Amino acid sequence: MHLTANGWWAIVSIAILSFLLNPLHYLSTGFVIWDLVRNVRSEREWFGIRVTRIGQTLILRYARACLVGLVGSIALFACGVSVTWQSIAYVSAMSIVLGVIRSRFAATPFAVAAAAVISFCARQAHLSRVIGWSWLHVVESFPIGAWLAIVAVSCCAECIMTFWGVRDAILPALLTSRRGRRIGALKLQLGYAMPVAVWMHPLGGHALMWQSGFHPWRMPLGQPIEIGILPLVFGLHAVFTGLRPQGALTHVRWFDLVRAMVAAAGFVLARLYAPLLAVWAAVALILIAEVFRFLWRRIDAAVEPLYTPNNRGVRVLYTIRGSLSDKIGIRPGEIVTHVNQSPVHTEYDIHFAMEQNPAYARFQVLDADGEVRLLSSPIFEGERHDLGLLLVVSSDEPALRLIRPFGFLETIYLRRAKKPHVTVTQPQAE
Repeated sequence: MHLTANGWWAIVSIAILSFLLNPLHYLSTGFVIWDLVRNVRSEREWFGIRVTRIGQTLILRYARACLVGLVGSIALFACGVSVTWQSIAYVSAMSIVLGVIRSRFAATPFAVAAAAVISFCARQAHLSRVIGWSWLHVVESFPIGAWLAIVAVSCCAECIMTFWGVRDAILPALLTSRRGRRIGALKLQLGYAMPVAVWMHPLGGHALMWQSGFHPWRMPLGQPIEIGILPLVFGLHAVFTGLRPQGALTHVRWFDLVRAMVAAAGFVLARLYAPLLAVWAAVALILIAEVFRFLWRRIDAAVEPLYTPNNRGVRVLYTIRGSLSDKIGIRPGEIVTHVNQSPVHTEYDIHFAMEQNPAYARFQVLDADGEVRLLSSPIFEGERHDLGLLLVVSSDEPALRLIRPFGFLETIYLRRAKKPHVTVTQPQAE
């Protein structure tokens, strides 16, 4: 293998600037942060405690994204995936424009698929020649096959992230049902802007060149090339009322693997056979995403809500990590019926029962199957005030409107339900 370079510092600088100057990176990260900040306000109002940890969560997510992005970059380099800076700008602009329409459309897999379909249609209609706009040539020359390989990396990365740090992404929420009663829900907020490096057509005289030996797949020897870094935005934001997040994530992983295989097949078949096959793969990606979203929402709506108030005890919505309730194994959706052999129906009953025996806690709970579980633990100094149990209690106070978001940043559309107007009729004088 023999690789030559003309100006290493210039090549590295262009790669870094191509990422830092991309507005998609800042917009997606900003909306992810804003969505988490909204959680903090609601949590303090509903539970009197802050559950969402923004700083630590974002730092860990970005570190994981960079690590997975490094692996994805190596795969893209080996496959010889090469794009132009114009196509990077085109996809970024497409993500931003589609994100204005609906946030889930801003995700890289959907934006690339939409850009590919628009490019094919523009090429068939010869729009740049008919209309006379020179920038339409960028749309018509969009390298669909190469970008499908990037989509495959994005889908695989999303699948990997669903195994990594999911506990910090599942957060409690309260919704107002269609009958005006308060019910619990669990929000999943996994959003990423992952940097990925790819081969890029040179902007100037500074470039790399493979001279002999090993070289990227189907990349001619002696072809000048540069490196570009682009942000891949993806993730899943959803609200679960009848499904458990861990079970839903299993289906999401299969969904991501199917999309990755479709995108990878489109990339390989377009290189080996006909470029038109890449267009069909892009159309399939859009259809798969929308059908899966439709089915998920129908299934969640058809299942009975898991986190509703119950007259046999108090319904558990969430346990804070590291708290006493988390350590002894109380799970969301279960019903606490007794604490230290005293029946409980309110949060006050729980704290009163624990005051009776400050050194020991014994919980009797009903699990999802209605089976009784007995959980107990000694209480050390300070743990009595760190129970970490968030409950769903009956209330007519409005919470969030009951909608079923599913997709990248879809939870930003959650809004407060309006308080019902009560009409008071005055008795008529006789």
